[in-house]
Amino acid sequence: MARIGLSPTVEFIPVAGRFSGLRNVARYAITRLLILGVTVVSAVYLTILIANFGGYVDEIIRSRIDFQIAGMVMGGWLREVPEPERTETIEATTLAMQEAAGLNQPFLARTFRWLGDGLTLDWGKVRRPWVYGAPASATDVRTIILLNLTRTLLVFGSANVLLFVATVSLGLALTRRHGSRLDRLFVALSPLSAAPAWVYGVLLSIALLRLAGFTTGGTFDAFPDSFTVGYLPILARHLLPPLLAIFLAGLFQGVYAWRTYFLIYSSEDYVDMARAKGLGQRAIERRYILRPALPGLITSFALLSMSLWQEVIALEFFFNVQGIGRLFLLAVRGLDTPLTVALVVTFAYLLAITVFLLDLTYALLDPRVRVGAGGQAEPVGGLARASPSRRRRRAGWPQWPLRPVAARRVGRAWLATIRGMPATLRSGTLRMGGFLWTMLHYPGAVVGLTIILALVAVSFYTIRTLPLSEAIALWRGEEDVWARNPRNALPTWVNAFRRHDLPPTIAVGPDSPSYEKERIDLTPEMTEVVIRLPVDYDYGAPPQEISLYLDASYEAKLPLTTLIWRTPDGRQIELTNFNPRRSHTYHFSQDSRLQRRLRGLSPVTGLLAPPEGEAGTVLAGRYVLEVSTLVFEDASDVDVEWVLTGQVYGLAGTDASRRDLMVALLWGTPIALAFGVVAAVATSVGGMIFAALGAWMGGVVDRAIQFLTELNLVLPFFPVSLMVYTLYSKSIWAILGVTVALTLFGSGIKTYRAVFLQVKESPYIEAARAYGASDWRIVRHYLIPRIVAVLVPRLVILVPAYVFLEATLAFLGVSDPAIPTWGKLVVAALSYGIHSGAYHLVLASLGLLMLTGFAFALLGLSLERVFEPRLRRS
Repeated sequence: MARIGLSPTVEFIPVAGRFSGLRNVARYAITRLLILGVTVVSAVYLTILIANFGGYVDEIIRSRIDFQIAGMVMGGWLREVPEPERTETIEATTLAMQEAAGLNQPFLARTFRWLGDGLTLDWGKVRRPWVYGAPASATDVRTIILLNLTRTLLVFGSANVLLFVATVSLGLALTRRHGSRLDRLFVALSPLSAAPAWVYGVLLSIALLRLAGFTTGGTFDAFPDSFTVGYLPILARHLLPPLLAIFLAGLFQGVYAWRTYFLIYSSEDYVDMARAKGLGQRAIERRYILRPALPGLITSFALLSMSLWQEVIALEFFFNVQGIGRLFLLAVRGLDTPLTVALVVTFAYLLAITVFLLDLTYALLDPRVRVGAGGQAEPVGGLARASPSRRRRRAGWPQWPLRPVAARRVGRAWLATIRGMPATLRSGTLRMGGFLWTMLHYPGAVVGLTIILALVAVSFYTIRTLPLSEAIALWRGEEDVWARNPRNALPTWVNAFRRHDLPPTIAVGPDSPSYEKERIDLTPEMTEVVIRLPVDYDYGAPPQEISLYLDASYEAKLPLTTLIWRTPDGRQIELTNFNPRRSHTYHFSQDSRLQRRLRGLSPVTGLLAPPEGEAGTVLAGRYVLEVSTLVFEDASDVDVEWVLTGQVYGLAGTDASRRDLMVALLWGTPIALAFGVVAAVATSVGGMIFAALGAWMGGVVDRAIQFLTELNLVLPFFPVSLMVYTLYSKSIWAILGVTVALTLFGSGIKTYRAVFLQVKESPYIEAARAYGASDWRIVRHYLIPRIVAVLVPRLVILVPAYVFLEATLAFLGVSDPAIPTWGKLVVAALSYGIHSGAYHLVLASLGLLMLTGFAFALLGLSLERVFEPRLRRS
């Protein structure tokens, strides 16, 4: 008996039926638990297999045996035995224990033996627990992991719960105010969420350092052993930056997603009927929008929780929170394989628990999922899982291979297709023109595509004008190519926004027009070489350094050089005199005697300051450095170069190693785009193909693909990839290959498979089967094209995720050591740049990262609206 109303149909279930339903749910829960158990065991074994591929797990067992033997010896074992016999006994005992532990067995067999240790996290003791912020009493691997896990849940678990509640509430509020300025603002800012939380953490750190005088790094150097009320203000103060970073990273996209989700539900017919009956807005939202959207809400929260276990590594590293993510990074960097493997297994357990709770919640709450008596969850009205041949027999379709008559018909159809190809191409061109015309109606798509094309143009320009080998040599600073550049210099264009310009680097040498050189014969044995170096200095700040590079040629008698400084107001200052070597460098700031003569002022500022001026002020005008050198041989000569190292340099400035940042910014562009696009295309297209094959073939193929997908969901990608990169290779190609391999069977396969299962029952698929099309042809020509509307926006939106992944790996110190990238600039800025005021180091790289993510996200969101009419209306 059904109740007729505005909501979806709800059946009254008798008591016996309810108990039967509960039994089915319990049976389903046990089935899912067993499947996830097998998946977790497979993931743990795969983790141990990866770690032991280089013999790292073998080293764990050997170290444990050596530690036990050493403890036995220190406890008095074999004390009475003579030295030669003792050594022989220890070696024999060690070999026997290694054989008993399985170290002499084949690789796969001994790896399988350690599966139990992996599942129980029984990897023994940690030798240096204080390195991981644990008390001396907590030396067990399991104890340290549980201790840090609670801190992660306290800081980042609470932040994600608050973010979820805030995004859902704001999304529902914007549904009521659809089209308002606030609604348009959130839609416009939604692409900003393409950047991960650590990026906003860096920006917050700069803002707090600039405005409040403290940085977010090091805020949690130590957690209190016991909690008291007095710690609340301190914890609140230090929790605020990570909370803000997480909110900024997920707020706009989360609100936009929920606002769109609720708008789609609010356009249903039963919602319009409820409004017509006069129900209030709150009642409609509670009964007819939130209730049907409950499975989606639960799924979103579960996915947010699953992403938490992956993101905490970078977040805790930056905010210095002693949690499970920071613990993993310390273990990986310290090559602590037992703790590393145990943490990966812990991540797998957390993901598996989240997936299980999500499945169980679906079975209990989603009316569209029916749990059958066999303990299987099936969509209501869903398709039976019969093999393709069985479905063909049931439908009365012809069996393959077809007879010759049908083959001739297929051949004639092919000829007709070939003859019609020009018209097909023309119609395809017209459709593409219509698609581009539709895209022009979305300003976001135009802006995003323009930025992407500009980044592509920069990439081609970089590859053409600056070969990678030359860029690597420049970035490494070979042959001291950056020796005369300023340190942490700002870009030159900042002078356009200043009232008094900062000085660029000024160099006066033998090739300069103002270089004056004169030889004066004083005696037959002595000649004076006078070199005058004039500089017009009209800047509002002194240079970073003033240096003189002198090259002298002589045979036996050393020359004598005197430096004289002439100021614009007529003063003359004798700086110093010395006997130059053949290649001599004199830095003004390092002359302590000159500093004392300038009343304690640094020579760089004191020589340019007016007589009665304040420290740091500059007297504008022409300065002349006179270099007078006495030489005592006819063939002796001197040449000099005077360099005033400025405070601005080039279009991007320099870093603390005096390197031109344009090298890293330029080459970071093709690396970021190539990494993001290749990884996104490979994983999206590969996942689509596997989903199509699984949906079409069914049976063993489909079950194998679904098992690999669930294994991928349980296997924590980011920790496993970090472990692989650290233990084996940090090459950019290895990083890309491992990234594609570990994300190929992602959650997108389930999305594509659901679409394919609907498409394959379409009438034109039946027609293709009838005229004898092969399975591969149907998949290639009929299934895959129907998924383009889902694939293209998803692929475009996925690109910035991989762009930021490469930057995140570099941010964590895992990157190709030879290639300059944007992520390395962020690391350099956080290491020494922002604390010295060189904010351009981090702003330039983060600006390009966010610009790239913003462009792809903007284009992807626009494509979603183009391909999905309901989003277009909303």
